[in-house]
Formats: sequence, structure tokens, C-alpha cells
Amino acid sequence: MSTIDTICSSHIEVSSSRRTDTLFGGDYSDERESLLKRLWGYYCELDARRRGRLALGEMSDWQLKDIGVSQKDAREESAVPFWR
Repeated sequence: MSTIDTICSSHIEVSSSRRTDTLFGGDYSDERESLLKRLWGYYCELDARRRGRLALGEMSDWQLKDIGVSQKDAREESAVPFWR
């Protein structure tokens, strides 16, 4: 588990235990926490794609050859936006 995962999970646990906001007489803290977890997961996935594509764009020819990717394919993939 990375440091950021530890920080984020402890932050969610603390904030969810402190808050008992109600809306129309119901406690929706579980739904809110679930939504935040899904949004955080989606953000992490997009960020991982972005970092991978940036790294691919910065690799030298011999590094690309070592992993079996052509220079043309690497440049095309690194130009793809992070949301795709």
C-alpha cells in the first residue's frame, strides 16, 4: 500500500466517522462515501494512464525496442489524451 493510499483511506475513515449529516431525515453517508471512492478510483485510473503515456513518450529508441514497441506506435500512444 502506498503512502497516498494510506493517507486517503485514513482521511475517508475519519471524515465518515465524524459526519452524520442527514438529508430529509436519512443518513446518506454510506452512499456519499461510495461515490467518493468510485470517483477517486476513476481519477487514479486516469492518472495512471497519463503517467504511462508520458513515460512512453519519453523513452529512447533502445528502451522502446527492449519492450517491443515501435517508435511510431509509442509516439501515437503518447499523443492520446488521458481520458481515452
